[in-house]
Amino acid sequence: MIPSVQERLRDRLKAALFLRVLLVSGFLGSLAVSFFRSQGEGYTVPVVLLLWAIAITYAVTLISAVVLLRVKRLDLFAYVQLLFDVALTTGVIYVTGGAGSPFGFLYSLVVIAAAFLVSSAGAVLVAAVSAIAYAALVGVMQLGLLYEPRVGALPAPQDFEFVVRFSITNASFFVIAFLATSLTKRLHATESLLREREAERERLVSLQEALARNIDSALITTDLDGRITSANPVAVELAGKQGSSLIGADLGAVFPPLRHTNTGRLSFLQSPESNATEFRFAKEGDGERILRCSAALLRDTYHNPIGALFILQDVTGLRRMEEALHRSVEDVIEAELASEEAVTQDGLVGTSPEMQRVREFIDKVARSDATVLLSGESGTGKELVARAIHSRSARANRPFVAVNCGAIPENLIESELFGHVKGAFTGAVQSRPGLFRSADGGTIFLDEIGELPLALQVKLLRVLQERTFHPVGSDAAVTVDVRIIAATNRSLEAEVAAGRFREDLFYRLNVLTLSLPPLRERRQDIPLLVRRFLRQFSDLHGKNVQRVSVATAKRLQEYHYPGNIRELENIVEHAVALCEGETVHEEHLPEYMLRPQDGDAPGSAPTAAVMPLAASARDASGGRLELVGGNLDESLAAYEKSIILRALAEAGGVKKKAADLLGINYRSFRHRLYKYGLNDPNERLSLDDPPSSSRTANG
Repeated sequence: MIPSVQERLRDRLKAALFLRVLLVSGFLGSLAVSFFRSQGEGYTVPVVLLLWAIAITYAVTLISAVVLLRVKRLDLFAYVQLLFDVALTTGVIYVTGGAGSPFGFLYSLVVIAAAFLVSSAGAVLVAAVSAIAYAALVGVMQLGLLYEPRVGALPAPQDFEFVVRFSITNASFFVIAFLATSLTKRLHATESLLREREAERERLVSLQEALARNIDSALITTDLDGRITSANPVAVELAGKQGSSLIGADLGAVFPPLRHTNTGRLSFLQSPESNATEFRFAKEGDGERILRCSAALLRDTYHNPIGALFILQDVTGLRRMEEALHRSVEDVIEAELASEEAVTQDGLVGTSPEMQRVREFIDKVARSDATVLLSGESGTGKELVARAIHSRSARANRPFVAVNCGAIPENLIESELFGHVKGAFTGAVQSRPGLFRSADGGTIFLDEIGELPLALQVKLLRVLQERTFHPVGSDAAVTVDVRIIAATNRSLEAEVAAGRFREDLFYRLNVLTLSLPPLRERRQDIPLLVRRFLRQFSDLHGKNVQRVSVATAKRLQEYHYPGNIRELENIVEHAVALCEGETVHEEHLPEYMLRPQDGDAPGSAPTAAVMPLAASARDASGGRLELVGGNLDESLAAYEKSIILRALAEAGGVKKKAADLLGINYRSFRHRLYKYGLNDPNERLSLDDPPSSSRTANG
């Protein structure tokens, strides 16, 4: 755990008090010994004064040490201690000869301590106080108002020599203050860097431990002699031994097929990953298993070998499926991987009260099978919330199928959702189970539920009531066990009032409801999201973008984000792609964010204005006709594509907003994106395919 600023100051004050005890004990002790050896000859300071000085110093230090454990105003406490040190140093100089004392440098130690404990201004202040104290002491002694100890045979300085030495001593306090301040700033910067590195190391260690605990494979590390140094819980369970008994054991003794000589082990570790070996392992009381082993050589910072990492996977099920079904190895692996549900993070980023409310809602409803209705603007993360609810539910190991109801053509949406039998309609050359049957036992997420046609809403209502439906072209009823999570960016109450959404379906959906906040209502999460996207797109584009400038951060913080998180993600990726250094500046942001928004709300996205069609043909007297590709169709296609790109830019990459700007429905806009190759390649095919596509959506 990294200590806070107050804790670090408290530790420095403890060290300063301990150093004071050491210095004062040594100095006053040696002074007392010298005094007693000389029997006080030639020394006019009473021994009682020395004893009182020792007693007061220890008493103040002891009391300070006790108070330090409880005091809250550490800065004020530090100034009090520094002033006491100035007074103590003045006393030391007094008893050792005043202006002729060789211990004037002790003031410099106090000034240096001030630079380390408080600040540069504090160091200058202490230097000024030291100079005043020293000047006052010398002046009082010159006026004969104090005893003047005679320590040794110090010659009386000449007036000019005394003035020069006195001036240099006082000036040195300020010079040392500035030098100590500069050194302290560098030390503090180094400490800050070390703390950051330590925090990063702790984060990586925690991440490594979390991965090792939760990964489905057995992870084992060994030293160069093949002795086990660590093993995750999966490895312990696979070996059938106690975790403590594995540490220090020979890997070949636990898994005999992995027994190698030193030369053989090095050759095995340096083999390509594609040459992973498989072997049979008999676990007592659990029969024989087939294990697949991959290994990698571990190296230190200087690339010297320090051990090895072994990754063991139980592929018994895969091999049994291969033998039973006579399928290829690739098909078996794909089937096994498809049957496993990946363990993922919920992806929700933010510490704002709004996000805390969302997380609390997820925790409360996850264990229930009740229908959930999510509402909110486009890009607020409705699918992420749906996935989080699914991953924390009892259905987490079952399928999660996401469907964008607004992206599927009306004539295909019933078949996509409920499936069809072979020959149900022209082109139905084979039966398809449909997305509801694909989600059987799990969760189906119906995004943009308000886009469903009224005819299909009736069928969905029956699924909600009875969990049964008829595939297209079939008389047989199909029963499914599926939890339904719906989402919309519309007001379904208004849709019901307008007759575009069935009232009975609305009440069936409106069981557990959550309205997701737009990004502009949780602005304190914007820095967290920006940092996450910077790391994500820096890795994606092979760059090292670390931060944004102050002006850029201000602009990002004040922007209205009509496209919410999705728009912010696009903005950051745009900036990272253009940035050549480690800091994103305003010129790296999209152009529409830099233009003044006259007449618009502050920070809002610009209103799209489709450019007028430029005349592509000259008038009759101007010469020949100029067409793209030499024909009208390609010219119109090029113009339509340019308008779509312009609308996307004006809408900040938000497709729903771009469709509204162009005055067309969202489904038609998505088809045009696919037509011109502008669709997102990472989106599911069933949501972006043209009407003629015959591929099945994959949940």
